[in-house]
Amino acid sequence: MIRDYLDKYCEILNRQIWEGYSAYSILVDLKHYLPQLKSEILLNCLNYDIDKKAEFLNYVANEIKTYTQKIDFDEKDLNKWLTAYKITLDKVVNANLGKEPIYFALEGNNEKSKTSDINFDNHDLFMLQNDFMQYFCKLFATEVINFCNENQPIKSPIVKESTHINKPFKDEYLKVFCKEINNERVIKETCFSLIYDSIIHYIPYFENEVMENLLLLNTDKKDDYLNFAIDTIKKTQFSDCDEKVIEKWLNKYNSNTSEFPNFENKELKHWLNRYYNGYADDPKDYDYILDIQIDFYCYAAGLEAQKMISFLESKKSTSTNNALLQSETTEKVKWIGKPSQLGFIIGKLADLGYIEAPKHNNGEINFTKFAALVNNTFEVNTTNNTLSKYLNLESEKGSETVRKFDENGFDIPHIKAIS
Repeated sequence: MIRDYLDKYCEILNRQIWEGYSAYSILVDLKHYLPQLKSEILLNCLNYDIDKKAEFLNYVANEIKTYTQKIDFDEKDLNKWLTAYKITLDKVVNANLGKEPIYFALEGNNEKSKTSDINFDNHDLFMLQNDFMQYFCKLFATEVINFCNENQPIKSPIVKESTHINKPFKDEYLKVFCKEINNERVIKETCFSLIYDSIIHYIPYFENEVMENLLLLNTDKKDDYLNFAIDTIKKTQFSDCDEKVIEKWLNKYNSNTSEFPNFENKELKHWLNRYYNGYADDPKDYDYILDIQIDFYCYAAGLEAQKMISFLESKKSTSTNNALLQSETTEKVKWIGKPSQLGFIIGKLADLGYIEAPKHNNGEINFTKFAALVNNTFEVNTTNNTLSKYLNLESEKGSETVRKFDENGFDIPHIKAIS
């Protein structure tokens, strides 16, 4: 059993504020090592049969529990701190806090955390850090435990033996694909248009590799392989980039993502086809070429990464996407606006009671499933992952769109107000 990242995660969960760590540094490390730990778990799963896999996942979950079982903490305990700093818990956990006063408080810098309304003493600062540290540890420990539970094998009374291969699976084109979407520096050697052609060139080969692996792997190993491939793609640098990274260029050249990659604007096409190391009319052209082409590379990498993740998700035996695809109609409503605007409007309608969004067992909205349903209804150039962030109006991406609509006086009354 490989347990390098499991040991590292347990060490982080065992840290204490009084040992010289800050609550924010613990949060950063928990977020940083979570993908590596999940990959390690999936790799271990590939080496076990059904019974051993279940034992291994139970072991990991129990190991994590031992470091957090003494934490007796209620999320409501954070309300006084969140209210004082006028910030949401979602923003604390998921956003880049930058120079927010609460950032300095979580880092243990009492002087910089003070504002005209906030003047906590050192004892208050320690209690704030301790409260958030316990919450962060409990939150991410639960994430790991849930991950282990979700990957528990489903035992069947009839188990068919399938063909074995010498190694668990082929990953040649998985590696090639991830390399192609994770190297923006190649812009200096060629141009964006050729790089994008190279990215999409390998996609059919990667898809064939996936289908071949699924044909050869044992039934109980297929979802493990798909989870591993998805996790590998998610760890690439630009996998979550969306249209915001090219928004300024689209506005400048009066273009839309629906035209990507064959834009009608001749000037935009000109800059995306220019070689960085070629002839330039002006020395400033080099910087301009690099800026615009790297931004479009990041967008393209994120777009193709999310498309491939959706493809892999659709092949899971336990995926809800399979059921959704069965009910998908041949025609969709064409969305002309931006994906962020679609996410806001549909999310707002759900928030105001006009739409019933799918929910988890705990009553919280299942934004992943919500995004899949919306994507199956509208023809829009985006992915489920990106759309799910816009549907969540409290997320960093969602709140930015909310701000723009609010500034322009957008308002729909709650359904109860007009019923």
